[in-house]
Amino acid sequence: MSSRVLLIGDPVAHSVSPAMQNAAFRAADLDWTYEAVTVARDGLAGAWTSIETDPSVVGLNVTIPLKEAVVPHLARVETHDGSVNTIVFEVFDVFDADARGAGGSGRVAVGHSTDGVGFLAALRRVDGRPRRRAVVLGTGGAARAAAAALRGDGSEVTVLGRNHERGRRLASDLGVGFELWERDAPGAAELLERHLDGADLLANATPVGTGDAGASPLPGGVRLPAEVTVFDLVYRPRRTALLRQAAEQGCRTVEGIEMLIEQGARSFSLWTGRAAPTDVMRDAAYAALGTAPEAEV
Repeated sequence: MSSRVLLIGDPVAHSVSPAMQNAAFRAADLDWTYEAVTVARDGLAGAWTSIETDPSVVGLNVTIPLKEAVVPHLARVETHDGSVNTIVFEVFDVFDADARGAGGSGRVAVGHSTDGVGFLAALRRVDGRPRRRAVVLGTGGAARAAAAALRGDGSEVTVLGRNHERGRRLASDLGVGFELWERDAPGAAELLERHLDGADLLANATPVGTGDAGASPLPGGVRLPAEVTVFDLVYRPRRTALLRQAAEQGCRTVEGIEMLIEQGARSFSLWTGRAAPTDVMRDAAYAALGTAPEAEV
């Protein structure tokens, strides 16, 4: 029986992960397939029942809006940021079930987050300088992972977002700053510029710009300091409006596709126990976007 890995979330049709991971499985000579399956937040409970009882499913990737919602369904979570993007179904002898709290099932779902380490790896490919102060836009699972990774790497982090409850919980959980902020609200540009004064990284962890080359998470008129590196976690389109704005203002930029590749390589290793063929994955990811890594688009 062929093994399957699923990407669950909504939307997932735009994802390049199936092309990237299936290329990796072929390179590793594994009879595995990777499939994108649309699962909305209100459909997670029903979908989870069929997923966890399907022995062909050996692992998952999880994307918005499920990175936090999936946590209560897991037997164990190997991350401290409260967000999961990778799940491994661990199989063991049923006689060990009681010790593992699995009730005799012989199979448990274990959650991991490869987003944070993938975020830092992608950032260091472009800019290896230590981060003193970072501003993260968004309060969802991707923002949690980025903020946790930066905090763990020694950065002072401020999260800006429009969801007060999620933002305050994120700040309390991770020991970072939070301020309520909405792109279209009066004074949004001034507030963002104040937080960017003295910062050396701006990371967009909102979905703004996904599938829309003209949409930017920045308020109109914002000036970006030239010393700020701008990282957009959105990767489709590859050169988002935010990255174009940043480049025009003299900032270094980091493309979201690089984070996808780096986190995907680590997910591959968690599922398979093997080193990931990262070069193969990078070529496949860029091909899926219709560009080459060295191309200027």
